[in-house]
Amino acid sequence: MNIYEDEELDQELEKITDLMGDFILDIVQMSLKKINNESLIFQELNEVRLEMAKEDIPFKKSEPF
Repeated sequence: MNIYEDEELDQELEKITDLMGDFILDIVQMSLKKINNESLIFQELNEVRLEMAKEDIPFKKSEPF
């Protein structure tokens, strides 16, 4: 029996390949969602840090040299 001529095996391998492709795309999608979520959290943290830095440093007029 030649495995390359077996139609059932070919169909099963095609199904497995499709499932693996779907699995990889799901992993990529989950990764992108996590990156997006962490990016939003990081952006909010930076905004809070900036506001805190503005409050800690009193406004001073720069003196001419």
